[in-house]
This record gives sequence, C-alpha cells and structure tokens, in this order.
Amino acid sequence: MVTRIQTALINTFSSRSPATIVAISLVLLLMLGWLDYLTGDYSLIVFYLLPVALVTWFVSKRAGLLFCALVFITRSIADMAVNGFSAQYSTLHYWNISIEFVFLLIMSLLFSALRKNLEAEVTLARIDPLTGALNRNSFFEMADQEINRSRRYKHPFTVAYIDLDNFKAINDRFGHHIGDELLIKVVSTIRSNIRSYEILSRFGGDEFVILLPESDEEAALSFLAKIHNRLHQALSANNWPVGISIGAIIYLSSPPTVDEIMRRADELMFAVKRSGKSKMLHTVVK
Repeated sequence: MVTRIQTALINTFSSRSPATIVAISLVLLLMLGWLDYLTGDYSLIVFYLLPVALVTWFVSKRAGLLFCALVFITRSIADMAVNGFSAQYSTLHYWNISIEFVFLLIMSLLFSALRKNLEAEVTLARIDPLTGALNRNSFFEMADQEINRSRRYKHPFTVAYIDLDNFKAINDRFGHHIGDELLIKVVSTIRSNIRSYEILSRFGGDEFVILLPESDEEAALSFLAKIHNRLHQALSANNWPVGISIGAIIYLSSPPTVDEIMRRADELMFAVKRSGKSKMLHTVVK
C-alpha cells in the first residue's frame, strides 16, 4: 500500500514543472500555517515536512533549504498571531523552535542525498561503468522505443554491430589497463561522430552497437564508412594492432523486434569475421 502511494506521488509530481511544484508547496505551506494558527500550541512540524520534501526532491536542494526557512518564518508568525505579537516567550520556546528548524534542515539534506544516490544508482544501472556507453539492457529499451517510432512514421532504421578484431591480443600483450584505454578510445571516437539522437551501446567485452534512426541506405553507409575510417585512425595513432569488423542491417520498412534485428546484425558481423575481418558488410531489408 505504502509503495503504491509512493509510486503514485512520484508519477504525479515528476511530470510537473519546478514552478508548479513550488506553487503547490507554497499553497501547502500557507494551509499548514493557517492550521497551525487554529490549533494553537500543537506542533505540526511533521506535516511541514511535506512541502519541504516536495521541493527538495522535485526541484533542488537549495529550494528545500529555502522552504525550511519559510517554514520557520511561518511557524513564528503563527505563534505570534496566537499569543500576540508583543508576547514574551521563554527560552524553552525559542529552543523548541530552533530544534524544529534544525530537524527540517537535516531532513531536507537527507531527502537531497537520497535523491542523488537514487539517480546515481539509476545511471549505473543503465551505463557501462568503463566507457560511459549505454549497457545492453538500456539499449534494448531504447531500441524498442525507436522501432515503435519507426513503425509509426515509416522511417528507415539502421543497426550496426561492431566487433574489435584481435582485441584479446592487446590485453595479453600490453595488459588490461591498455585494453580498457582502447575501449574508452573507441567509444569517445564514435561519440564524437554521432548525433545526439543516435544510440551507442557496449554489448560485450569488445562489441558495440550503434542505432541510427531515420537513416536510409545511402546515409547509413556513408556514416559507417566514416566511423570505420575514424576508428582505424584512432587505433593506429596509438599503435594498437586492432581491426574493426562491422555488420549493418538497414530496414527501409518497419523493422521486427529488437531481438530479431540484433540476431541478423550479429550474423552479418560474424560473416565479416569469416571473410577476413576488418571489413564492413551490410544488408538492406525493404
């Protein structure tokens, strides 16, 4: 039950703009201040956590700290309205108000840290930690979305499967740290030549996949020839004796499932391996 409520709240507020979240939180703050005035000396500090949590989680840590200060001001005004603006308060009263303010600050910082850690875990679950490319699972999710979009708008669709030839020899000869450096170089080279909406994923140890939405045969082959050349240049510049084998499948009509696309692209890449490596082979599906 609690999990469903949390999920519903996150789904509801995640789609709202920061300005909307701030506005909603201000309304809640004013309502709580009014309720605070009506109830008198009863502390509603736990309920004040709601607007603080909302802005901290969905806007920013700075906004959360600002709302902590607004809660402090609201609580103080409510107290003065109840007891009179000229009333004298004991040291214990000020101590309690200060403790409530510190409590809100600590909770706001905890909410911010929790959100940051959650975002980091989500990122790690989607990204290859070595190269920063998408991992296999993330690729399948995004590729499925692109396939549906391709079907809807009848756009061409290209997937290229890239394998590094003789990569194991690099690890054996120079060590795994050089192998890691090579993989990072491959990803940075490809990234510097693709557009923001094109997808790069590390599929295995030395295997990569590029997804090119809205790329017909001419555009895809031109791009892949450039990538093939740029990768060879980057690897040769570091004296790494590694070749590049690419199998590409180009769909001019609606593509099937991601699994079927990857199976056919993988078969093309291995056909390149059998024919002498360090080449590019493609097929067009109309």
